[in-house]
Amino acid sequence: MDNPKRKGPSALRTSIRLSLQYSFLYSVLSALVFALAYWFTQYEVQDWVLNQMRSDAATLVEIFELGGDEVLVDRVDALAEVSFQNARVYQLLNAEGAIVSGNLSSVFENPLPDYLPAQELPLAGEIHDEVTGYWLRADDVGPYLLIQGAGDHIVLEILEALGMALVAGYLAVVILGLVVGVRIGRITERRIAAISNTLTEASCGNLASRIPTTRNARDDLSRVSTEINSMLDQIKRLLESQEQISNDIAHDMRTPLQHLRQRLEKLRDSPMIRPDDISASLDQTEEIIATFNALLRIAQIEGSDRRERFAWNDLREVIGNVTEVFEPTAEDAGIELTIKVPDEHLEVFGDKNLLTQLLSNLVENAIRHCPVGSKVLVLAETTPVGPTLRVTDDGPGIECENRERIFRRFFRGEKSRNSPGNGLGLALAKAICDLHGAEITVSDNDPGTTFEINFLR
Repeated sequence: MDNPKRKGPSALRTSIRLSLQYSFLYSVLSALVFALAYWFTQYEVQDWVLNQMRSDAATLVEIFELGGDEVLVDRVDALAEVSFQNARVYQLLNAEGAIVSGNLSSVFENPLPDYLPAQELPLAGEIHDEVTGYWLRADDVGPYLLIQGAGDHIVLEILEALGMALVAGYLAVVILGLVVGVRIGRITERRIAAISNTLTEASCGNLASRIPTTRNARDDLSRVSTEINSMLDQIKRLLESQEQISNDIAHDMRTPLQHLRQRLEKLRDSPMIRPDDISASLDQTEEIIATFNALLRIAQIEGSDRRERFAWNDLREVIGNVTEVFEPTAEDAGIELTIKVPDEHLEVFGDKNLLTQLLSNLVENAIRHCPVGSKVLVLAETTPVGPTLRVTDDGPGIECENRERIFRRFFRGEKSRNSPGNGLGLALAKAICDLHGAEITVSDNDPGTTFEINFLR
């Protein structure tokens, strides 16, 4: 048989392939985002340069309105002179189209282009080394036409720095995405391998194998692992219950069946069959059938999930129904049966029929084993953890060494050997409590016994 722990190469290839696919998709999206950021920055910087020229034109309009022609011409000449290596260019034309001021030596043809390479501009003097072209703009300043140009070196420097940062960031994102993707793929691969190994071991008969889980994990694989573990628990309980039933039938049903066989053989050899003998045989048959039914009932509760039938039930109503049924029985046995419940609702989420069966078994057990004059109390109350149900009596009690064993099938203590019953009532009660997630305990009532059931919210 192949080793279930071995990891196939296909699982590794699948993990890496998925990681690379997600990393590629992430890289493409990142490239689109970075390209959009670069384009948006370029647009904003260009718009900022144009706004600067627009602001300068507005300032020159104010100067013309306040100082006239001479002041305007002087200001344009001053701006052209202070422009370092012609980073900014100016040209002021009069109404006839003649050059009045500025550092451009010839007039542009209409229409004025928005952008012009630096070598095509009629400039006097050297040009900034990093300027490759100029953005141009024309504005009216009174009767004059102002032409401005701004070198693109500032924009290029900003875009160059931004481009380097974006490329470095993109490479970092891609590398990080690959590393994280492969890492996640390897982790996922190991978790899937753990699930596969557990299922393989379970299929080989090892139902004790479980998938390792993390308590606070809430991802899909954790939920799947939890569901698989729950399924394996259910299968294990079902098989153990089936095995337990087989053992119980093999060991504990053998004696009553042998007694019935002996009784029937005696009747067969007897020349006269009395009605009492037939009635006794029928009674013994009914006891055997009741025992079989109880075993099957326990197996059904332990081996199946009846939680789909659960609903909210008022525990007070269950107590009232059970005590109403057992009051005549308790009265005939000379036992005082009383209840004590609160005024508010005691809501328990569960199967109403099973809750009734649970309380019935405990009350019947108390009535059966208590002598005349005893008192049985059914009490319910609310605690911080949830509703609590108690059945107490002042009867003979249960030996301390037997309190851990009374919930086993067919167990009967020394004090109850001569009492009727098959030793399955408390085992059935324990199975019902386990199904409802409740805890049942037994303690000394001094005198008598207390059965306490705590339903957790």
